[in-house]
Amino acid sequence: MRHILLTAAPDAELAARWNKFLENAPFATHYCTPNYFRDPYLRGDAFAVVAEEENGNIAGVLTGTWTRDKAISGLFVRPQTVFATGADLGKASAALLDGITELYEGRQGLVELFTWQRLPAFIDLGLQEREGQDAMCVVVLDLSLGADALFAGFSQTRRNEIRKGLKQNDVEIKELETSEELDQMYAIHVEWCARKGNPHDTFEQMQTAVSDRDNRRTFIAKTRGKVIAGSFYRFCPGGMVEYAGNSSIPEYQRLRPNDLIGWHAIQWACDQGLTHFSMGGSHLFLRRFGGELMKTYRYRRDYSRLRLHDLREHTWELGLGAYKRLPPNVRANVKKVLVKQ
Repeated sequence: MRHILLTAAPDAELAARWNKFLENAPFATHYCTPNYFRDPYLRGDAFAVVAEEENGNIAGVLTGTWTRDKAISGLFVRPQTVFATGADLGKASAALLDGITELYEGRQGLVELFTWQRLPAFIDLGLQEREGQDAMCVVVLDLSLGADALFAGFSQTRRNEIRKGLKQNDVEIKELETSEELDQMYAIHVEWCARKGNPHDTFEQMQTAVSDRDNRRTFIAKTRGKVIAGSFYRFCPGGMVEYAGNSSIPEYQRLRPNDLIGWHAIQWACDQGLTHFSMGGSHLFLRRFGGELMKTYRYRRDYSRLRLHDLREHTWELGLGAYKRLPPNVRANVKKVLVKQ
């Protein structure tokens, strides 16, 4: 089995074979598709590695971003490594690792990738394994159960909130379509990020994402013609849909717009014949949609001198542990200081 390393979008022939492979790849997501290279939210230079069998069939794919000293494929809550059903995982894993390390051309750096399943082959190849725990886990819904069965699996609180919102009949849930809706949604996003102390996306990034109907949908909540909330979703046709983010106006939360958008997105995904719905995290709001709390896996090797990347991570984790042990009021003050840096 050989690897194909890409640092730009594939040609039409390879893209066609790649898309065909995704039809037989469990947990295939948007970021595992050839369209990954045109995503507006990438931070860093995009790359992909394709593991190709001798007969030309694709056995595995990973995507990610790389810099001078590290190549990262995904996150605990967003693996970007997939394999074909029945693929030789040992050979495919070796091919993918050969490709991701080729990026350095002999230079030293960090290799880090995430998977939906435990892969001992990566350990055999010299990578360290880490299992996702707690906040690193992902809520995943099996869409083959159908919308009604999934709704029955929601928490009682979530079902009540959705029923109440539907009964009030004050909120319209729809896909974002017009330039006016986009302008309102972007303003909400900017204000939302300011409240959270996070950097906001550019208008051009959101505009590009909203216009991508091959792999994205944006659903909004409106009341009396005014946009009050919106959620963003990525998907791979025939594969998985992922919740990618939300922005909303706090004073309208009594209308339960985010609950209604989530329910609408799940119904849409079922109608589209998608296989799984990833909530992209596991905090309480997401867990109330039911589903399975899945652990993902990280495989990593620090090739740098003195293993500086591992040292930085260890130091960061020590600091995080100390931060969590602080009283809540002290943590809040520390966070305010850090946000201003």
